[in-house]
Amino acid sequence: MRLFSQRTIAAILTVFLLVSLAACSNLPPPSRTPSEGTTHTSSPESETSPTSPDNTDNSNEPGKAPLDSPDPEPIAVRSLAIDPEGFEITRGSSIDPFVIIIPSNATDKSYTLKSGDEDVLRLIGGRWTAVGAGTTELIATASNGAAASAKVIVTVPVVEISLETNEINLKRGDSVTLTVSVHPDDATDLSVNYTSGNESVATVSEDGRIEAVGAGIAVIGISVGGVREEVTVTVTEPVTSISISTDRRTYQIGDQGRFTVQITPEGSSDKTYAVSFSRDGIILTGDNSFTCQTGGEATITATASNGVTGSQAITIIDLAAFSAEVFLLTNAERTDAGLPTLSPRTELTQIAEIRANEIIQLFSHDRPDGRDFSTVFTDNNVSYRFAGENLAAGQRTPSEAVRGWMNSPGHRENMLRSEYGHLGVAVTMDGNGRLYWTQMFSN
Repeated sequence: MRLFSQRTIAAILTVFLLVSLAACSNLPPPSRTPSEGTTHTSSPESETSPTSPDNTDNSNEPGKAPLDSPDPEPIAVRSLAIDPEGFEITRGSSIDPFVIIIPSNATDKSYTLKSGDEDVLRLIGGRWTAVGAGTTELIATASNGAAASAKVIVTVPVVEISLETNEINLKRGDSVTLTVSVHPDDATDLSVNYTSGNESVATVSEDGRIEAVGAGIAVIGISVGGVREEVTVTVTEPVTSISISTDRRTYQIGDQGRFTVQITPEGSSDKTYAVSFSRDGIILTGDNSFTCQTGGEATITATASNGVTGSQAITIIDLAAFSAEVFLLTNAERTDAGLPTLSPRTELTQIAEIRANEIIQLFSHDRPDGRDFSTVFTDNNVSYRFAGENLAAGQRTPSEAVRGWMNSPGHRENMLRSEYGHLGVAVTMDGNGRLYWTQMFSN
């Protein structure tokens, strides 16, 4: 076994200590460096070589090299990276980029940060703050020129949509274009999207033009950048025409008539109307019905809520008055012919009414049962030596009926026969308003 001297053991310990110190001085720095400003500087600590004690001199010992160590070679920055690689933020907000130095044990880890467009991104109060809409880069540059960048997108969100009104009233066929104001006016997305909640009432185009297509209510939605507003559109369809028609054109006193009202277009918003008559004596007695109380010409009028009107002329016959007028006109013809006037006779008036109703069924001097008209006298115990009958149908006035008879030789002969002293007259009307006239003569 070999024994070492105290001097030799001390030399060995000194060499071991120097090697340990050299190894510790080359430990790598942390791998990530946060940004805290525009410039960051990082450098390794200075290394000092340890020395042997003054009273030790190994330089003359055989087989021993000098203990002085050379300075380490500097480690250059090869590249940089920014974490994350890109940012998308809204105006007014800030970002905290993290700069990574590669390799992590680079000797000089200083770098600078710079905005590619300070109108978009700017360092304010130590933080990178979005100041305007747009796209730029945040650039990190090491002292040796190595660089990296991160894309920064700054958007300006829509805060509010304002409209001139939230309620619009239109008539069918009308149109209007919406005016939309977006706040702020430099928002990134200013595209406007329109939708109609009921396209059968109102449609809306891409440029905000509303077309009223049918009566009703539609909600128009306006969306910009995620903000939505609504406009309620009420479309009315006005009445363009109104007509009124009665179940017939001619009535007699006491009749109840009916009428119908037609409004155009059918989809009109307000279909209410009022009915009026041009003269007194015609009374509304229910929905779409009226009662005739006096005779004469009249006009029935329907008026829509917007003032559009339609009318129908009707005639109300006073059958008793018509009969009396025929009697007067007949006597006037006899007077003109130099003949005595005829006198009324109740029995003749009664059988004239019977025959007037019979000729509605069969317009003939034969009765509906086939017998001759003269049997109406005997059936009703009306005596006579001379008797005659004049019939007419379709004439609208007493004067038309009398003039027609006077223009017919056989009827004229009855009216002007000297043997007659009495006259009964009756006028009746069928369900279509056609008038039937009867004259019954006797001695």
